[in-house]
Amino acid sequence: MSKTRFVFSIAVVALMVATPATGQIFNSPVLALPAGDADGATSIGAGWGRGLNDQSGKLNSFGAGVVRAMEKVSFGVFGAYAIDAGGADASEATFGGSVAYHVMNDDDSPATVSIQGGIGYIKFAETVLNFPIGVAISGSTEAGSMMVRPWVMPRVQFTRVGGTNSSTDTDFGASAGVGVFSEGGVGLSLSFDWLLVDDGTGSNTSNLGLGVVLVYQLP
Repeated sequence: MSKTRFVFSIAVVALMVATPATGQIFNSPVLALPAGDADGATSIGAGWGRGLNDQSGKLNSFGAGVVRAMEKVSFGVFGAYAIDAGGADASEATFGGSVAYHVMNDDDSPATVSIQGGIGYIKFAETVLNFPIGVAISGSTEAGSMMVRPWVMPRVQFTRVGGTNSSTDTDFGASAGVGVFSEGGVGLSLSFDWLLVDDGTGSNTSNLGLGVVLVYQLP
């Protein structure tokens, strides 16, 4: 598998719809943007995310995104719709964007290290803005004709809630996942997100995102 095809394939990881309860896009994990090669690669995809516990709301999110992966900088924009199975009050659109600077990304290194930041937006009774900032570490290995890419991203997350009683919280979390991709660029990615909310008791929120995505490289 050539390096260009490899980059083209793994670029889909960030398109699994990368939360106010968890990460950046509501009820979906914060995902590490992949690095590209000298030519760059553009990919698109769609996916599903869900909160797993009561703190995260247990909502389903369905969304899509576009990522541009390059040697030193990658960026992506995402959108999703959070659906409340119990009623329409919590069903809202959510949007976000991420930028990553690849500190270590070369053929001689077994891993890629990146500094990544982003912003997420959703509006319920009040507007909620999420700002996750973290360090992403990813690797890759071949399994027959498939490429496997595991990754992990610890982060600090700032959450701004607007309105009359506006507030800003600082929390700590991490996300991790693994993607399996074919030479044709079709892949499946599973990711998990955990956020420790500082409410004085150490309440935890957890999210799980799963989806199948298609990617392509623009001319």
